[in-house]
Amino acid sequence: MAQVGRNVPNTISKSPITFAMIETCDSADCNARKSQWLRYGFKDVTPLFGSQSTVPSINDSMVGQGRQMLKAMATVGADWFMISGHHGALYSSDYNSYTTDGSSEVNDEMTNLDWDRLHDEEEYCGFFNNAYHEAYWDHGTRTHHLPADNLPPYAASCIANAVYLRTAETAPDSICSIDQDNPVFDSTSHAPAPKGIILSACNTLSYKHARKTWNGYFPNAVVIGTLDCIVSGTWVSTAIASAAMTNESFWRDPQSILDQPGKCDELERQLTAAFPSSSQIGVMYKNRLYRPGESVPAF
Repeated sequence: MAQVGRNVPNTISKSPITFAMIETCDSADCNARKSQWLRYGFKDVTPLFGSQSTVPSINDSMVGQGRQMLKAMATVGADWFMISGHHGALYSSDYNSYTTDGSSEVNDEMTNLDWDRLHDEEEYCGFFNNAYHEAYWDHGTRTHHLPADNLPPYAASCIANAVYLRTAETAPDSICSIDQDNPVFDSTSHAPAPKGIILSACNTLSYKHARKTWNGYFPNAVVIGTLDCIVSGTWVSTAIASAAMTNESFWRDPQSILDQPGKCDELERQLTAAFPSSSQIGVMYKNRLYRPGESVPAF
């Protein structure tokens, strides 16, 4: 993770900034951000896992505890949330509805996928863990969303451990048979709204319906996320750590900074400067999406 050349004081008289994390894939990015936040004196309030030095991934033997954590997370208030892992439409087969050449399927290279239509029109998307990826995302369809009878043995063994957290509308039972609850959304009925949210996965701010949903729940929060596929979530945590604006004042009250003219554009530029050129990172704030070179209505 990039080390930023600044000192952030841990002022005893100030209340600690709190954060909570959900990791559904590789923990490296959450671990890097947690380590930095702890050095600032911030407090991890993630249920069950907050006192640990690293962030567990909700996979394999950790699925049981992970589900307990997610249930408890619905009642947690935090200044910042970070969710990391896999992110995309309900099923990879959903992409077949957005081909550019009239084909019934997207080819292996995805050269006939209309990404703009997918991101503008796809109404259901979310974060998911490795087990969901293997069982549902790779093999499920809207008409065959209980894929147990046609799965390879390993994929079939993953069904019981699948975890999916919606970032857009809840898909109807007729096309999705797995729980879709996102505890960060549920927290709105139990605690004050967060100051900001970090979404570390592929295309977390690409889907219009996801942007609309995040904004609907947290209209005043700043949301930092990706606008393309990424190879590693550490791309996000490194870009954030490298941005000069992400000092103590930003984490404590990002609204007082981003409400100033030009500051959202400045933050996006700083994030982009430390982000691989093969992808894009962006900022959503108060109905606008800030992406490399421009700002546009978020939805």
